[in-house]
Amino acid sequence: MHDDRWEDHFPIRVLEREYRDVAELNAAVYAELEELERAHAADPARNASLSGRVSTRGGYQTARHFNLFELSKPAVRRLHDEILRPAVRDYLTHVFGEESARLDPWLMGWANILRTGDWQAPHMHPTAGNLLGSVYYVRLPHGRPAPEGWIEFLNPHPQAVYSGASLTRRLEPHEGKLILFPPYYVHYVHPFRGDEPRAVIAFDALARRPRLELSF
Repeated sequence: MHDDRWEDHFPIRVLEREYRDVAELNAAVYAELEELERAHAADPARNASLSGRVSTRGGYQTARHFNLFELSKPAVRRLHDEILRPAVRDYLTHVFGEESARLDPWLMGWANILRTGDWQAPHMHPTAGNLLGSVYYVRLPHGRPAPEGWIEFLNPHPQAVYSGASLTRRLEPHEGKLILFPPYYVHYVHPFRGDEPRAVIAFDALARRPRLELSF
């Protein structure tokens, strides 16, 4: 006689959700992101990729001292309200169960536009009080071979390879795909070639709203 209880210790729960019929919304979002890039790409105070303190190598990334979702960008706001925030609620319910009802997360977002040769170095999202990391694909270069532009996650338990686990997990990007994952899950983006841009919106779901300087 014996009693068994199976547990997953330190789980890595990832949600891949693909949205249909979002091409028009994505186009409107990209137009707003492109407007920001044109205005601020050469300004180190407005382009985080020029600061040397973020994982983005090349390209344009909105500054982290303001929240993308609080700018006067109607398409970005619609994306937040209709797609991103409901998905966060689903993810938190799945991961935390009944405890998730007590959470009212605040989404802190930023945009990233990469072009040929640009990439993102390995990083995670360790902001205090962060509940998850994310990426939503607004626009992608077409016809590029794998793994150009793909996101790749690193196994946080590398010794697990001796038990048959993979050292990394690579996910294919699609326009309209949202990926949600634990904030401690290290990931990076492969460089790519071609003339078309790769535009994404990423965000952290914070347990409470921080104090930010939102001037832009």
